[in-house]
Amino acid sequence: MTHIDQQQRVSLYIDDTLNDKESSELFAHLAVCGECRSYMKISLRVRTQIANEELEDVPRSLDRRVLASVVRENAALKRQTWYSPVWFTRISIPLPAAASIVFLLIVGSLLFSPLLSAERQQRAEVPAELLSKIPLSLQKAF
Repeated sequence: MTHIDQQQRVSLYIDDTLNDKESSELFAHLAVCGECRSYMKISLRVRTQIANEELEDVPRSLDRRVLASVVRENAALKRQTWYSPVWFTRISIPLPAAASIVFLLIVGSLLFSPLLSAERQQRAEVPAELLSKIPLSLQKAF
């Protein structure tokens, strides 16, 4: 067991919640460990000091004010909204899905942008002297 575990056992011993076996194990450890022994001494001094202190009388008005503030705090918590606006909500989308959405948006905008434009592109007029130099098989494209 660590020192922290043994010091927790010291606290349990002071509160009188350790059984006989655990108490004997604790005292066997205290016989060889100076750190835990000094922790036990300090804890016993603190307990006796607290036991010897006189309790102060607390006015009833203070008691009522504290309880009223707790009630007000609970009422304020109940009045708070349980939802948040949509634009403050985080949406988690897997990376492949987000990449697919972006890809579809780009491809869609490239495909439909000529269809949505109001003016049609006019075919360029090829001068006759240039057209005569192009082979007949390619002239059909113009």
